[in-house]
Amino acid sequence: MRIELTEFRQHCVTLAQHRRISVGDALDTAFLSSWPADVSSEAEFGELVSRAYQLWRESWRLDVGFLLAETTNGDAAHVFDELIYHLRTAIHHSDNDVAERLYRGWAANACEGRQPVSSHDWHSVGTALLSAFSAAMAVLCSCAARGRHAAFRAAWTAKVSDSPEEIVLRVANDLGMSLSPGQRDYHVREVTRRWSRFTLRPGQVAMDVLEDFAEQSLLSHVGRIPCRYQDVLDELCVLGTPRAEGALHLAHAVYEVTGIRGDDYRKLLKATWTMLRT
Repeated sequence: MRIELTEFRQHCVTLAQHRRISVGDALDTAFLSSWPADVSSEAEFGELVSRAYQLWRESWRLDVGFLLAETTNGDAAHVFDELIYHLRTAIHHSDNDVAERLYRGWAANACEGRQPVSSHDWHSVGTALLSAFSAAMAVLCSCAARGRHAAFRAAWTAKVSDSPEEIVLRVANDLGMSLSPGQRDYHVREVTRRWSRFTLRPGQVAMDVLEDFAEQSLLSHVGRIPCRYQDVLDELCVLGTPRAEGALHLAHAVYEVTGIRGDDYRKLLKATWTMLRT
């Protein structure tokens, strides 16, 4: 595992410097000083999985997402991206059968066809994971070396320069919403998740896309309407039609704006629907 660890460290430092060249700030590599040096038990393997997941899908998420979008599906980086997701899911969520099967199959492959039991087995599994992680980092380094191109540098900078948390708080303020810490963190995670894998198209502005993601997340949780949704669809004669979704969006909006109930609500909703449809 010593060789794999050395290569992994080198790739991390190289990628951090590529980021400095392209974006202006290097990636934080302070974690390397405490990175697990060996694995000899299931618990230690679980710790390695958690550390790898946190680095790949959390700490360096935006940078990894940008570079993944610039690489080829099926390469070592995409393979690791799927692998680390399933490994972490299997370890932390015992009810996910798909992830569990993938975990067991991958672990057996690393141990010459058997499930890991001994310290030597877990060492082999840990080495296989770090080797896969190092190969993924090598792909990202190769991609990041394109930083000599101005368009690539501009796209990478746009991807990581705007803070999802700042965007969420600003949009929430525009909407007159007061978020609890838990609500804020939820919406920041949702925006970050979508943004990390989004590729800007020509003419798109990063700030505009982030604001759209924030607005969609903040407004995704709607309150109840003052009647059964089937009653709305029946009243507007759209049950089972492609217009049903739009009708329910309108039903929520009418109630949220007016707060009226009963027959007055249904009459206003139908009148508004008819006006908008004419």
